[in-house]
Amino acid sequence: MATSFPPWLIWFVVGLAVSLSELVLPGFVILFFGLGCFGAAALAAVLPEAYTAQVATFIVVTILSLATLRKMAMRVFVGKSEAAPGEERDQNFVKARVVIDQDLAPGQETQVRYRGSVWRARAAEHLTANTEVAIAGFDSADKSCLVLKALKPS
Repeated sequence: MATSFPPWLIWFVVGLAVSLSELVLPGFVILFFGLGCFGAAALAAVLPEAYTAQVATFIVVTILSLATLRKMAMRVFVGKSEAAPGEERDQNFVKARVVIDQDLAPGQETQVRYRGSVWRARAAEHLTANTEVAIAGFDSADKSCLVLKALKPS
């Protein structure tokens, strides 16, 4: 005896599973696929045989919710740093030292390893390969990019 589940129930269960997986996976993107599943489940409750329309609804709801709600939801759930620019976060980095593995011209980007993580970094001045340089702060236009300067002789 074969039991068949209605399409709306399948879409709903998949949407619930996908939405709950957002709790264990980073990125705050997966939730919107769950919303797409819920949209398709609503259509499947009304039109259970319209499989193409259900898939199209899933795609449209996912894209629209991702495009319209992600920025707003990130502001609500992720929040903002309360430290003023140049304070808390910058103090942990400024004057720290890293080694660069290539010559860098002013403005040229590379990657550096600092405290076990790889960071994008931009040279503020000419820097020589295989030397220790200082982290001067963060790029004003791109806060995920470090600014590097040569160490001053002591």
